[in-house]
Amino acid sequence: MSMLFQDATVFDCTGADPRRHMSVLVEDGRIARIGAAGSVGAPEGGRVIDCAGRTLMPGLTDAHVHFGLTAAGQFEPPESHVSYVIKVVENIRLALEEGFTTVRDAGGLDPAFAVAVEAGQIAGPRVLPSGSFLSITGGHGDQRHRWTDEAPKSIPGLLAATEIVDSPDAVRRAARIQIRRGATQVKLMASGGVMSPNDPIESLQFSVEEMRAAVGEARAFGTYVMAHCHTSGAMQNALEAGVRSLEHGSILDDATAKRIAAQGAFVVPTLVILEILSRSDQIPAFSRQKLDRVRGETATAIAIAQAAGAKIGSGSDLLGPRQRRRASELVEKARHLGTAEAIVSATRTNAALFHMSDRIGTVEEGKEADLILVAGDPLDDIGVLVDARNIPLVVKAGEIMKDTL
Repeated sequence: MSMLFQDATVFDCTGADPRRHMSVLVEDGRIARIGAAGSVGAPEGGRVIDCAGRTLMPGLTDAHVHFGLTAAGQFEPPESHVSYVIKVVENIRLALEEGFTTVRDAGGLDPAFAVAVEAGQIAGPRVLPSGSFLSITGGHGDQRHRWTDEAPKSIPGLLAATEIVDSPDAVRRAARIQIRRGATQVKLMASGGVMSPNDPIESLQFSVEEMRAAVGEARAFGTYVMAHCHTSGAMQNALEAGVRSLEHGSILDDATAKRIAAQGAFVVPTLVILEILSRSDQIPAFSRQKLDRVRGETATAIAIAQAAGAKIGSGSDLLGPRQRRRASELVEKARHLGTAEAIVSATRTNAALFHMSDRIGTVEEGKEADLILVAGDPLDDIGVLVDARNIPLVVKAGEIMKDTL
């Protein structure tokens, strides 16, 4: 479908200042031309959209989603597979309605859901799935009660349960399985986590050799590894193994930050989930202690990463059913990076992380038309991105996915 956006304020996320009274022509799913209002002709038979000065910008992206982690709480009773699928589909749909056109699932979502989105069976953003988490015994992905040995099992095409693996060969095989099932990257748990029942936050999970096995398999298939890492020790091990994407990065020292920058890796802080969990009265005491520590050190970690020149992506880490207000992550990130850099982290930087810089992340001629229209100026008030009602139009690859104009 061809369309012409008229009288838009274009915030292209290239580093340029917003440009007012602009026209943007979309043809064959791509941005064909950008020019001053009136300088671009209307497409024959296409749609002309009067933006009335609203902000036209790239579709938002989220590098750390968990659409498949739908339990409302740690002790929620089992549910039917039908109920689970309904919740997952709703999470996917809500992300699209809030202006997210590409997301990277950070584990727990079967790649079949990404295939369904691509086929048009589910309305949603592009989903880059990781499939099952890979965890060591007793690690962050091992959610078994300590007195229980039986672990949940994956159902290929429906459920992606954690794979518990404890040697380089086991990691290699598990990574191959995830890629065979459609994972676009491999997810490892390399440090302790806030909500896992048995591991201190400082615990180092997976040896360098084990992580290197996953990295080797990912590279053999043209992709990469992302690793849950709260501490510098875990990040150093992951970097030694060749991990590309370091998730959370909450407790970071200068030397590690400089190494992240030197290796061209990315760190993806996840801030809003810490605020959500801090307000919950359902957090066990052991997890509360870990949460308080991580939350208390994250601001310093982001400042250190930024000073070192590390590439900082954006991920929300939202959990549970009805995952709303996903762009609240950007509001939190703006407190540390500034408004423009927070938005760029969720557009241009994430696109680079996804190996998709040639396709998405900026409003430039030749890029795929992933665009959102925003009622307001997100550089003046980044909070306008949080409410889906302020995003009346969402375009993904040149197709209008939401239209409430």
